[in-house]
Amino acid sequence: MQDPVEILQRIEQLVERVKRRDSYGELLARGNVVVALSDIQDPDKWRADLRRQARADRIKIRTGVNEGLAYALLAGGETSARRQEGDRYRAAMREAIPRAAVLRHQPAFLLHDGDETVCGCERCSAVGLVDAGTNRLIGGALFEEDCPQEDPPALTAATMVFGDASHGA
Repeated sequence: MQDPVEILQRIEQLVERVKRRDSYGELLARGNVVVALSDIQDPDKWRADLRRQARADRIKIRTGVNEGLAYALLAGGETSARRQEGDRYRAAMREAIPRAAVLRHQPAFLLHDGDETVCGCERCSAVGLVDAGTNRLIGGALFEEDCPQEDPPALTAATMVFGDASHGA
């Protein structure tokens, strides 16, 4: 069992780190950024600002506007490091999500950044942290305590993708 105080502190640090990012920071961290047009005053200025910052960093990006969204993508954003991060993430989730389901939780993804993912139960207040990094960590009430809801959990996107031992997947 992981230290619950440490898990909550790490979740708070992750949330604060992500909240501090502007669109360009998100683009660099995730390889893409998508915003609703209603969230930006001038989509052309937003796109031009991202392209200006990318040129200064000698990074190629693609930007566009489509059906109420503005977006930017790193050109050639799929690198070996990103593939490895994705592999670590999927392996950690295949371990974590079934663990939550066995405890009768309905796990959902709340926030993902790098190797860290915060998940929560759709039926109770349980949250948990998955760190898929070198020293894999899976902790928090979502992965360690029974859900207080008595009825069986429903399938969620997380359990459909990463398995759900409580439904025989």
